[in-house]
Amino acid sequence: MKVKEICDYSGSTLLGMNGGMVESPDSKRIIYARKADLTKSETEIWICDRNFENHRKVYDVHCGNHNGPSATFITNSLIVFRDVEFEGIAGKEPSICVFRILDVDTGEVKYKIRGKESHCAENGKYPFSISTEYLDKNPDYPEINSCGIYILDVENGKITLVATEEDILNMVREHGLTPNEHTASVSHVQLNPSATAVMMRLGVKDCPVFGALGCIDLDTKKTHMIADKPVHQLWFDDDTYMATRQFNQGRHIEMETSYIARFSKDGEELEVLGGISNHMDGSFDRKYFAGDRCYPDFAPNVYLYKRGDKNPIATFEISQDEYTTWKLQVHPNPSFSRDGKRLYFNKQCKCYNGTYRTVAVFADISEII
Repeated sequence: MKVKEICDYSGSTLLGMNGGMVESPDSKRIIYARKADLTKSETEIWICDRNFENHRKVYDVHCGNHNGPSATFITNSLIVFRDVEFEGIAGKEPSICVFRILDVDTGEVKYKIRGKESHCAENGKYPFSISTEYLDKNPDYPEINSCGIYILDVENGKITLVATEEDILNMVREHGLTPNEHTASVSHVQLNPSATAVMMRLGVKDCPVFGALGCIDLDTKKTHMIADKPVHQLWFDDDTYMATRQFNQGRHIEMETSYIARFSKDGEELEVLGGISNHMDGSFDRKYFAGDRCYPDFAPNVYLYKRGDKNPIATFEISQDEYTTWKLQVHPNPSFSRDGKRLYFNKQCKCYNGTYRTVAVFADISEII
């Protein structure tokens, strides 16, 4: 199927993580990033109307290409994105990651927190994690005083510690796994749709390839773990995940046997949702799923699946460029629109005269779903 670029720009454009909130809650605006040069950190955050009119830059940041600045909408006017701060010359160490929450209507940065950003907000609540390198780096927020997982209420500014470092380590031990030196430095923190549970990716000694997936119910404090977890996980609903099941064949992860499935919080596979995938997403009504073929030695095509069928109903071809995909770390990262009628993703272009470029695109899938 044909795709269209989000904007006319000579450099590269990027979307955030798979399943990110590309559109505002009212579906009237789109967020994306522009990079003049994929080999440099300078990046611009842009928004436009859903009909791709009224493009305007809202902020300048520094970031790599993997998930770009992870820019997503929180409310119709608030966005969140990652930045990197440098002490001295940009691109030189030391540096520290920071996320900002910006009102795109007023230009006001409402919150600036040095920490590890999450996947997206739910119900106006934004989770994030603090590890050792961020301690004492947030003097404006004295409540951020220990390692762990926090939730920011973007409406009133309240920050709550919901899982301490010891909580995370104890969860791992209670489920028969062994922490390593990086276990408490969790990533891909995500709240379920009702914001009653938080899941996280963490490293453990027992799972060197895929790592583990942990979950804490915020009310009961009950914990759940999946060892050798499925990858690029997202919440399917309040109680289950959707993710790509992959299999390690020793020296590599096999693409042909990968597929999208739904899992319980304890790792039971509940149903097959789609076929070959790496980064994945599901439509908001959970009737359709998308995944990219982002594996070494293959063009990272994007596939659209009807729930329960491993055979795609549409294929979106992308040029194979190993350098862009793996050295520059640009991945397709598919995301559905809120009405499920569009599929957004990053599409890398063929290298031309030594210039590497990728474009944020969308496909109108309304006629085939």
